[in-house]
Amino acid sequence: MLNRFLSFIKKHALNSEGEKWLLAVSGGMDSMVLLNLCHQAGFNISVAHCNFNLRGEESDADAQFVKDTCSRLKIPYFEKHFDTKSYVSAQGISTQMAARDLRYAWFNELLKEQNLDKLAVAHHAQDNLETVLLNLARGTSISGLRGMLPKSKNIVRPLLGFERDEIENFAKQENIEWREDSSNASDNYKRNYLRHQVIPLFTQLNKGFYSTFENTLEKNLEVEKVFQEKINVLKSYIEKVEGGYRFSKDQIIQSGIGAFQLSELLKPFGLNYEQSKELLLALEGISGKIFTTNSHQFTVDRAYVFITLHQPNKLESFLIEEGQGQFSLSGQTYKVERLNNNIEVDRNSAKAFLDFNKLTFPLEVRAWKEGDHFFPLGMKGKKKLSDFMIDQKIPLNLKDQIRVLTSEGNIVWVIGYRIDNRYKITEQTKEVLSISPY
Repeated sequence: MLNRFLSFIKKHALNSEGEKWLLAVSGGMDSMVLLNLCHQAGFNISVAHCNFNLRGEESDADAQFVKDTCSRLKIPYFEKHFDTKSYVSAQGISTQMAARDLRYAWFNELLKEQNLDKLAVAHHAQDNLETVLLNLARGTSISGLRGMLPKSKNIVRPLLGFERDEIENFAKQENIEWREDSSNASDNYKRNYLRHQVIPLFTQLNKGFYSTFENTLEKNLEVEKVFQEKINVLKSYIEKVEGGYRFSKDQIIQSGIGAFQLSELLKPFGLNYEQSKELLLALEGISGKIFTTNSHQFTVDRAYVFITLHQPNKLESFLIEEGQGQFSLSGQTYKVERLNNNIEVDRNSAKAFLDFNKLTFPLEVRAWKEGDHFFPLGMKGKKKLSDFMIDQKIPLNLKDQIRVLTSEGNIVWVIGYRIDNRYKITEQTKEVLSISPY
């Protein structure tokens, strides 16, 4: 088995010369076999053991057993105790998920602190089958059907090509001692239920099931690679623009891609499969539809879908007092000056030059709202602010960022776009209020 073990490591390039591995060792059969094989191979290894304090004296005995083994083999040993039950209660997750979170967080800390290169875990072929079946039961994509990989970032799985029976036979032949976890006998855990009740049915149907399964995983891995190549091509559809990203509605429609491809393309922005199905339907509908994820907002505009950070409009209005020299808005600082009328007016819409004597202080800065209207400079009559934004071709994704300056409730300036005609400078103006960004 040692030769096959080394061949598997070489085939998947799991270990480079001089690398230092951290082995996750529970004391169970699989991890003790991994420890034995790595020791026989002469690898530079350290061992990490987690005591989750879930089985009382049994947990403590597991830890002592692993510690004694490492002492005998002269292997560096690290141990950590966790208050798993408290973590489960605080996070509202399952015990198994809590144990996974806790141990991997600690493993990553150890890798950095001890200057170790990789984490080696004892997952084998049956673990991989259980993972795929669980993914299938929950709903999954192609990556979930190709199972765990021999190498994933800094995690290696040198036993992934071995069946559990092979590992057990090797352990007995080599007189490798291990500890049995009493919780493995319970079907209360999903993995145990699959192990005891479901997988035996597959092996009854096909005695060579594990070999067949391994071939299926290899095929799925090839399919995933082809699929990812397609997704990488589609990434060129997304372009960076002011305020975020966008992609053309027509380009997506004409490409003929389905909801799954779209969900994979937009996964970095948090869009899931169900939302992707709705988004595809919205592309050929009326503009204005908005989809939100935990991190981003998707706004279906006339020709594009805009992707922006999901930042709900939480701006509270604030006042500008007479004589106040500056204010800040959305990270931009504005200078406020009171000048005489002997100035050259800058027509830059980012600045406002207003007739001071027509203003009533304090002025107010607030977010725009439906029903707002004003008299845009250069236009005749009153106009709804929503219509003005359409005329200005302000994308839907930027409309939530529009702020207005008001005097006695009247819009004086749509900040950054247009002042109100009623407050413009005329020949009769004696003093000017100048507002400009620093």
